[in-house]
Amino acid sequence: MPDAATTVERLKQAFGNAITEVSASHGIPVARLGKDDLPVVAHYVHTHPDLRGTLSLLWAVDHRPRAARYELCYLFTLAERRDWLLLCTDLHGEDRQFHSVTPHIHAAKWYEREIRDMFGLIAVGHPDLRRLVRHEHWPKGTHPLKKDFKWDTVLERQQGQHTFRHIEGEGVFEVPVGPIHAGIIEPGHFRFSVAGEPIMQLELHHFWKHRGVEKLFEQQRLTAAVPLAERVSGDTTIGHSLAYCQAVETLLGLEVPRRGRYLRSLFLELERLHNHLGDVGAICNDTAYALAHAHCGRMKERIMQLNDRLTGSRFLRGVNHVGGVGVDLTAEQLDHVMAEVDAIESDFSELERILFANASLTDRLEATGTLYQRTAWDHAVMGVVGRASGIDRDIRHDRPFAAYDELRVNVVVYRYGDVRARMRVRMDEIHESRRLIRDIRAQIPNGPIAADPSVAPTPGAWALSAVEGWRGEILYVVMAGEDGRIHRCKVRDPSFVNWPAIQWTVLGNIIPDFPLINKSFNLSYAGNDL
Repeated sequence: MPDAATTVERLKQAFGNAITEVSASHGIPVARLGKDDLPVVAHYVHTHPDLRGTLSLLWAVDHRPRAARYELCYLFTLAERRDWLLLCTDLHGEDRQFHSVTPHIHAAKWYEREIRDMFGLIAVGHPDLRRLVRHEHWPKGTHPLKKDFKWDTVLERQQGQHTFRHIEGEGVFEVPVGPIHAGIIEPGHFRFSVAGEPIMQLELHHFWKHRGVEKLFEQQRLTAAVPLAERVSGDTTIGHSLAYCQAVETLLGLEVPRRGRYLRSLFLELERLHNHLGDVGAICNDTAYALAHAHCGRMKERIMQLNDRLTGSRFLRGVNHVGGVGVDLTAEQLDHVMAEVDAIESDFSELERILFANASLTDRLEATGTLYQRTAWDHAVMGVVGRASGIDRDIRHDRPFAAYDELRVNVVVYRYGDVRARMRVRMDEIHESRRLIRDIRAQIPNGPIAADPSVAPTPGAWALSAVEGWRGEILYVVMAGEDGRIHRCKVRDPSFVNWPAIQWTVLGNIIPDFPLINKSFNLSYAGNDL
């Protein structure tokens, strides 16, 4: 299979003058095209059997005041080698329209709607240009990521109502759920169309938690924004802060010491452990299996208390710094980590045997909320959800970061795509995290844990970083501005990609199945809504 650089040469041969410029940024091949040519080339990259590129990220940049242009960037991950390929195009002057790729690349649907809301750029030909992030009470013409929009602007509220899609027919009725829920959970609105019991359609209306995170990044210095990254999705502190730090370190040319990289991997696996334990218990709880939920909650709490003893934070805040980590561990502390993890491994293995022997639990989970592999690929689904549907993709293995280039990562993949498969992925990854932590303990070197920044990047320079968080692949694109500040920071939590796919898993199921299906995805509202 060709690598990304070879692919660019193939594109030049196939499309000739359509590619106006070829370059590379930190090892990522970049092909620049005219806006009329980009959809054709993107479709080729996505569908060609030798490439099968997945659209992993689509973002826009307002280059003002340095240049009067908007830039659109389409990041593809090529199927076999997992290489990245970036296609870019520009909108100059007052041009606000570009061609939608959504009709051919379904994963672009939310990205293009988000770009319209945040920048006022319109994807012509998009099948659904309703507002996504800007709810209808936002004033018209409000586009927060344009450079002339001040971060502290107070918006006047206007009247407006979201338009839902309706299925017409005798016996069809709608059931709205949320955004205010009975439990203490984040807000999300779900509207079901049913005829009798089976679900015919589910429509999501999220973004009730929009906090303007990407605009807030633009008010920060490159080396000072880690606390903001930690709070994008509070249960993924290490994943988000690490992705941000790696992007900035690439911009600054910083080499993180080996011990610092090993410690980052250790803390990332601890974060994965306590979240997966909680999810396995919560899935059981949604089948009324309260005993399993209680035991998983007990094990999760042990890990979170361990986090607190090691770092002073149950959620591991304050660990990652630009250049490395701010917390070192003694040999005794590392041995204590292993003792705790081994004890939990023994407990969890016993619980696992009980769960697999429970026929009623298996019956409840199997064939519920199935996400087929083709649907998962079409929507670029990733992480736990993708691997449960046969998508063999894990950044720790495919594009190693931190210390994973020195650690063997076994990727857990199931093909059934139902709730049980998603729970099985989590259970297997609990064992895999324990094994990785043991390897880290055996291989961690002595030495410094951080390096200090010494240079400032050129304004306009950018870097891309990927981390396999416990939900899946987290991406950060950081572009340097003037005086060491951030010009643009694009954040993509895996929840933004996986939320649209949940609509396909519920079809033919019944509404009482939805809490179980939703919990098996366990997506972040905050990480999605930013």
